[in-house]
Amino acid sequence: MKKLLFLTILAIWSNLLLAQAQQDTIEIKKSVFVQNGKLLRPKQLLKITRTNPEALKFMQKARKNNTSAIILGAIGGYGIGLSLGGLAVGIKVNWQIFGIGAGLTAASIPFYLGYDKNAKTAVIIYNQGLQKTSYRKVQWESTVNANGIGIKARF
Repeated sequence: MKKLLFLTILAIWSNLLLAQAQQDTIEIKKSVFVQNGKLLRPKQLLKITRTNPEALKFMQKARKNNTSAIILGAIGGYGIGLSLGGLAVGIKVNWQIFGIGAGLTAASIPFYLGYDKNAKTAVIIYNQGLQKTSYRKVQWESTVNANGIGIKARF
């Protein structure tokens, strides 16, 4: 009985020691980046990828594209909103401002696509660069032989 208790404790202890460490990979879900169940913003992605120089290079490009997309989209949206908002209160629509706003909004799309492409590349490179720890898995088997009943561990 003491041997069985000792072997059980030994089995649990060795599994705890030899367990693989869970890596903090970043998941890509459509155009959203998630790590450990938390959504990541571009600033957070940039901070995380600092440990991998190649991934950082792509993430810096992505961040510049994202900033450009936000600026162009905001200015364009303001122009469109200003024109259509005036229509709602009875002011004549200024089609020049509406056209410029629409053009700037359309110009922001390639920058957003560039952000998405570079950020996904950075995440893939980051995930590939994580250290892969590999321990041999312990297989426990119960045995019955000429010596009696026992537990065998295979490494």
